[in-house]
Amino acid sequence: MKTIIKIIAFFTLLITTSSAYALQGLNVITITTDDPQGYMKWLTESQPVFQAAQGDNSLAQGICSPSAGGVSVNEHYVWTVAPSVSAMMGNPEFFTDKNVTRAIKKIASKRKVIRRDLMFVIKSNEIGGPGTTTANYNLISSTKDVSGYAAALTRMEETAGKNGFDDISVALWGSVTSGDRAGTVMASVQAPTPERLGAFFDQRNSSWMIEAMSAFDSVRTPVIDFMMQCTTLSVNN
Repeated sequence: MKTIIKIIAFFTLLITTSSAYALQGLNVITITTDDPQGYMKWLTESQPVFQAAQGDNSLAQGICSPSAGGVSVNEHYVWTVAPSVSAMMGNPEFFTDKNVTRAIKKIASKRKVIRRDLMFVIKSNEIGGPGTTTANYNLISSTKDVSGYAAALTRMEETAGKNGFDDISVALWGSVTSGDRAGTVMASVQAPTPERLGAFFDQRNSSWMIEAMSAFDSVRTPVIDFMMQCTTLSVNN
């Protein structure tokens, strides 16, 4: 049976300090490399080292590779889901851990770190077990109505399910620290295969899709979007 992590959804940003309301975190490191196969092999083999150094501060880690959009064709996005924003930010010694340092030295000459982004979950989706690969469409937008945008995405997801796309899920992440993208949110449409994601986009001119997306223009302004394939490399059980 596949291991599944259910990300907890919250539709309000008015959060108390109680740990019961902790928001799961998403750490994304954007890298470029001319050897994506070698980088993938290194990252996969290094998972035991990274998990040992992260401990309970990590729930899962994986990598996404763009097929369209983004800034560079050589970009890849290494992601780590944490049980809370405090856990995501609570292990500053990770990059000075001797085993982590030794592992990174093996790949340092073959990749360049472009940016680091910290996010928190607003609307949930699911993460499969190690080796699970999905097709994703990500859209980074600015919005002044996060709750309205999350609700609109939920309605679209529910409508898609009623129209033959119950294998499509939509997540929404908010920015904790995203540099020039401060204050943005990232929606992620996830499908089991690129073909299913393409079939979903084939419906953009259908009456149900047009109606489901009718609220989007009033609640968000697109900044950048990209298609990706994402693979879960490890899960902390």
